[in-house]
Amino acid sequence: MSTFKSIFITGASSGIGLATAKLFHDQGWQVAATMRDPADAASWMTGERCVVRDCDVTDQSSLDMAVKETLSKFGKIDVAFANAGYGLNGPIEGATDEQMLRQFDVNVLGVARTIKAVAPDMRARKAGLIITTSSIGGLIGMPLAPLYISSKHAVEGLIESARFELAPFGIGMKLLEPGGIKTDFSRRSADWTDHPAYTDAIAAGKKMAVDLLDSAPDPVKVADIVLKMATDGKKRLRYLAKPGPYVAMYKMLPDRLWRGMIQMALRSASKN
Repeated sequence: MSTFKSIFITGASSGIGLATAKLFHDQGWQVAATMRDPADAASWMTGERCVVRDCDVTDQSSLDMAVKETLSKFGKIDVAFANAGYGLNGPIEGATDEQMLRQFDVNVLGVARTIKAVAPDMRARKAGLIITTSSIGGLIGMPLAPLYISSKHAVEGLIESARFELAPFGIGMKLLEPGGIKTDFSRRSADWTDHPAYTDAIAAGKKMAVDLLDSAPDPVKVADIVLKMATDGKKRLRYLAKPGPYVAMYKMLPDRLWRGMIQMALRSASKN
């Protein structure tokens, strides 16, 4: 078995997943970079310390095969980073069944499938850590993303609960909770619902999303936090990553003030 530490990453072709894969590789780790299409792999993902593998988190057999190949090459998975995600924005009334099912299939069941795929090896070795990308949307509600945010609330409950059953086998669980991050997630992995009754609100929501991304931090800064999560040896569950003022204000303000502030931001965006 290799003496290098190894990490298995889903959604490693872009954004936080790509930045994390690069950072860990630069730090001397073995990296299994999985993605839906290996043609999207970065040019540096070659050599003995890297595995590039197609992996669809909506398909348990796809995950199992990716984990099997990783174990065959590396001998172990020290850290699994369940990072693949899909973002469905827009009002519930405009969502199709296909969109709603995909939202939970990728973001919630995809995490559950990843746990199922990596846990047997970790359990046998009585060692391992599973990190999952949640969101500040797993902590607070925001407008025009109710299905995405509810999926992240579900992820929070999934990980917080599963950690109790996995802890006796030496497997740790941690939640990464980013705020807005400058990635191409909105182009590659996000979708908008549509409904004529919400035309102005949708336009305002899209503008707010663009404005937030323009001022958001680079995913490299979030990758630094993932490295800390993987190496600090702490049993801490939640790691907030660049959340901005939202979580603090949500906790501090009475609901009527919080609600008024968000509604005012939407009205302001719709006028610009």
